[in-house]
Amino acid sequence: MSQREGDRHGGGPEVSGGTLFSQPSCCQDCGCSAGIVRLLRDLATTPCSGLLPRGLLLRRSQGHGAGQALDSAGRAPSSSSRSAPAVLPERREAEVTGEAAGSAACEEECSRNEDSSSREARRRICAGQEEGSRQPPVPHGATCRICLEEGTEEDELLSPCVCRGSAKYVHLGCIEAAFMARAHLLDVICPTCKHHYEGPAAVHIGKLAVKELEENYGENHVYVAAALHNLGISYGLLGDAEQERDLLERALAIQEREHGPDHCDVATTLANLGNAYDRLGDLARQRELLERALKINEREYGADHHAVATTLVNLGSVHGRLGDHTRQRDILERAHRIMEREFGPNSHKVTASLVNLSLAYGALGDMHRQRDLLERALRINEQEYGPDHRAVANTLLNLGNVYGCLGDAERKRDLLLRALRIKQREYGPDHHEVAKALVSLGNAYGDLGMLEEQREFLERALSIQRRHFGPDHRELLSSLTGLSTLYDRLKDIERKKDLLEQSLRIMERSFGPQHYNVGIIIAALAEAHGELGDFDKKRELLEQSLVIIELKFGPDHHNVAVYLTEIAQTYQKLGNLVRRDELLERARRIEDVAPQGVRFFDCWLKLVA
Repeated sequence: MSQREGDRHGGGPEVSGGTLFSQPSCCQDCGCSAGIVRLLRDLATTPCSGLLPRGLLLRRSQGHGAGQALDSAGRAPSSSSRSAPAVLPERREAEVTGEAAGSAACEEECSRNEDSSSREARRRICAGQEEGSRQPPVPHGATCRICLEEGTEEDELLSPCVCRGSAKYVHLGCIEAAFMARAHLLDVICPTCKHHYEGPAAVHIGKLAVKELEENYGENHVYVAAALHNLGISYGLLGDAEQERDLLERALAIQEREHGPDHCDVATTLANLGNAYDRLGDLARQRELLERALKINEREYGADHHAVATTLVNLGSVHGRLGDHTRQRDILERAHRIMEREFGPNSHKVTASLVNLSLAYGALGDMHRQRDLLERALRINEQEYGPDHRAVANTLLNLGNVYGCLGDAERKRDLLLRALRIKQREYGPDHHEVAKALVSLGNAYGDLGMLEEQREFLERALSIQRRHFGPDHRELLSSLTGLSTLYDRLKDIERKKDLLEQSLRIMERSFGPQHYNVGIIIAALAEAHGELGDFDKKRELLEQSLVIIELKFGPDHHNVAVYLTEIAQTYQKLGNLVRRDELLERARRIEDVAPQGVRFFDCWLKLVA
């Protein structure tokens, strides 16, 4: 199963969660050897977790904790059908109608209310010591939009929301002062751009809200549950899924006790908790929670409400990550119809369903349809956020990878370079979001034959992912499989084998031993053992992979014939000609009756965000 140097692989779209998707497509090759091996090359085309990154999630709380759909930037749109964020009983000492209400009021409120722990928390965030808080450099001369002062070593400027231009930067202390003065402790929306705060600023004010509400209402009040919900979401957007899960579990316990198990706010927390479990690799638990949330939302709002659509987007994506792409597409088509009907076809609120739907079509082999949906999502995001926003970068990543699948490696590279520049500016050079762009861009350089550049980008991405997620997280799969295809091209088969073994351990733990893409990794590992001359191990692994392929496609599918032929060739290497002939005869019978439109050789796999 030698891999030909002339073969090229295209990038599959990025998806949140680090999951593999696969789908056979037509192939012009007839050689079995080229067939199975090329899969690995395609396996590495997409970085994990990302794009949709948080675009498809139920997110922030409304009312007493009820959430709603996030747009593709990871923020929740407002809803005309739900109440505004809860306003607590009047306890304010001063009224601040917006962040720009004046520096004097902010400084006075800050000095009056800030305790030593709050000052230390702000210091840690500004020093980059809080998880996920390291910010890219602030331009010289930038000033705070509230106090109009420059940043200091103890209180640096942050960019916590969608605001741009002269309003882009603000001191964390000024955000805190304005937030506490308004006393709307469940309202984590920037009063200027009307989008939710994100990043370390969201975590900081979320902690303040939890502390204040616990002191005034007790630890088990529904207001505290709403604040815990918001804080959990903020941690999730920073990449800390364990904190997100723990906070949402605590919020859910309070809501179920106070509201009962079938309340709409419970449904919101269930969906967000499911997404936390997704990022922790437990897809079965995520599906269970989302199905429960869907039943509640359909009963509460009716079958065509946007809250139902948001849950459907999440649930459809889970079906895709579990390998059922037809079910994924059907669920997402329903969700998209609801979102368009409620918000209009050009609203940024439909981009999450657009992008997720594009992934379903890509998994089903309709790359042109996928490209068209992503082009539309890109236009909407650029109009809503501007050309250099992180939401635009996520769409660029997906679109670039699709152009790679369509064979346009230069267009892929150009789009991914633009995405990387945005992500590095928004997050800093060592953020896990940057790693996603590095993986895709590295593989784009590989498409163009620039192998040293490919290695540089993939090794850098792997280093970031290991540092952020640990050595055994599924987010590493994109870098590991990308590097394995690179080292195959460089003829370093031992290194390739080591990378595939790491990938297999992670994939089996994340998706289970019978998942289709586990079978693909096993087949690629078998090929590596064959290249190293260990044909007994190659045969053992190919037969193990064949069991998975038969479960996926049935015993009489053309893809099974491909495997049978490869195993037969391996038996020939081992000198067992009788077994070779038995396998070739079975493969021949399958080919005589199998449809020829679908070919296994060029099946493309997308490794998720």
